[in-house]
Amino acid sequence: MADSALVTTAELIVVGVAVGVAAFVQVIAGFGFALLCMPIMTLAIPVEKAVVVSTLLSTVTTSWQSWFLRKDADPPLVKRLTISAYVGMPLGLVILEVVSDGALKVVLGVSVLLATFLLARRLDLRHVGTGLDVAAGFLSGVLNTSLSTNGPPLVFDLHARHLDAARFRATISAVFALCSVGALALFIGRGKVTPEGVHAALIALPAWLVGQSIGWPIRKHMHGERFRVLVLCLLAAAGTTTVVFALT
Repeated sequence: MADSALVTTAELIVVGVAVGVAAFVQVIAGFGFALLCMPIMTLAIPVEKAVVVSTLLSTVTTSWQSWFLRKDADPPLVKRLTISAYVGMPLGLVILEVVSDGALKVVLGVSVLLATFLLARRLDLRHVGTGLDVAAGFLSGVLNTSLSTNGPPLVFDLHARHLDAARFRATISAVFALCSVGALALFIGRGKVTPEGVHAALIALPAWLVGQSIGWPIRKHMHGERFRVLVLCLLAAAGTTTVVFALT
């Protein structure tokens, strides 16, 4: 594991690749930035610094996407998920400080794989009340400030409700954007946003721009069953990778 500063070319390459790939996937699927970015970045930099880099760049990504896709969002669903996520954020910050990185990653990875299995069986929760949204939002908030990986609970909720690709992307992007602001404010208030973390995010910005520019032309071709398969593959890959990295 690297020390407190990004000083080697190898570390810069790892962070750049992580950010570029994650930005590309985020554009196509509507989620996946932190889910893919965090496991790769933590190969080179500490989790606490990776969380800052991911949160800073994710805020930019999701803010732009939510504005661009705003006409397709589901406002009541966005409101329920966002409010409950904010309730969970303080708990996530406490967990970040008291629970080991390895334990957090194992729990996250196993949870993601379980959710993927259920969704692959075409789980349909459209009949379930708003409590599902509240629970998913709360868990998302906890994960947001503990591992900067708040996507899985939201993906599970929206996918189990069988939202079409356009509504899925717009709704989850809006929640991400609103929650990123809160998470960033909490990190700043607790002194988690260091000059080193900001420096790392700035260095990774060109890779983020490349990933975004490649992803937008491809995004329009991902819908229907193709989109569903993409979501499941991303979740399975992220869950497996997270567990493997945690145990090595």
